Amino acid sequence: MAKQPWLNILAGTVEPEVRSLPFAEALESPCATCKTAPCCTYLPLHRFPVDTMLSLDHARYLLNFDRIELGMSASGEWSAYYRYPCRHLDRATFRCTVHETADQPDICKNFNPYACWYKRALRSPVSEGFLRIDRPRIEYIVANTVFDEQRNIVSVPSWDTLSAVFKTMACDEQPQPEAEIGKDAVHDGWRQSVISGASLVRKPPRTFLYGELEEPCRDCSAWCCSTLVFPHGFPSTRSGVDYLRFALGFPGIEIGVHDGGWSLIVKTRCRHLTGTRCGVYGKPERPLLCRYYDAHSCAYKVHFGDERPAGYVRVRLEQFVALTPLFRFDGTGSVVEVPGPEAVRGAIEAHWRGEAAPPPP
Repeated sequence: MAKQPWLNILAGTVEPEVRSLPFAEALESPCATCKTAPCCTYLPLHRFPVDTMLSLDHARYLLNFDRIELGMSASGEWSAYYRYPCRHLDRATFRCTVHETADQPDICKNFNPYACWYKRALRSPVSEGFLRIDRPRIEYIVANTVFDEQRNIVSVPSWDTLSAVFKTMACDEQPQPEAEIGKDAVHDGWRQSVISGASLVRKPPRTFLYGELEEPCRDCSAWCCSTLVFPHGFPSTRSGVDYLRFALGFPGIEIGVHDGGWSLIVKTRCRHLTGTRCGVYGKPERPLLCRYYDAHSCAYKVHFGDERPAGYVRVRLEQFVALTPLFRFDGTGSVVEVPGPEAVRGAIEAHWRGEAAPPPP
């Protein structure tokens, strides 16, 4: 079976063309000749420093998950990306199917293609100011990094060394059956309960004695191994709210709404997951984050295993229309009122009931 074109591009096997342009031709939009649409296949998730053994191990942990790629800028800052085409991208033509419509996010309408960072940094495995990092590349970095006794990084390969080595390493491909991306029986069960009118009243929680508590991972669906959560903060401007609509356009992305802050959620899967158990449990390659995780304080099981978790709600693109009316802005577009999780949940459930209601006679 032949590779899909977008996989070739994400793997860095399509080399950018370089040619001279007269001014009149240079004025034409670069999007007209873009054959890769990297701005529609890479979603920025999070920026973070890597300056200790723990933070480097966390970078390795992230790369265990499908459709996640890391990057490093020339300044030394690391970043995480969701590597998958936006649902609005026509993969045959690499054109936006909602261009100049009401469904196109403003961030896309206002994007300046003449200063496109994506095209410069992501069309090839190595660029002048940015290095893409996947599983094989992180292992090279790990093998050539030195720490002091406090586990702080004291020596790493130079930028020129990394660039030269990475040029010989094809970017790792991570295809996954599309039907599996974003599947969530708990979310579907929540919607069905609302539409069917089933009782949503919570039962009083059962209480236990200290010695009666069972191992929390027993009978768990391994939400911690099929979900990544990146802090996003509260949306502070109208543009920030629009960015959430842009992010939700990528299959497998959700927004987590919590009183303590909002987050970007990636529905993915760790490559070490076997059924609902870790395939490298007790082995050296198991990430430290997993090895020392306190299962008794696990928020994944509560937030992703419960249809209506208290103080937490997940939002998908289909529910964005119910989310936006809850914000209030001042005349400059700054947010002056951010909805809480219960208000968001109520709006989503009201929207579902409205969709399911029979049309008026």
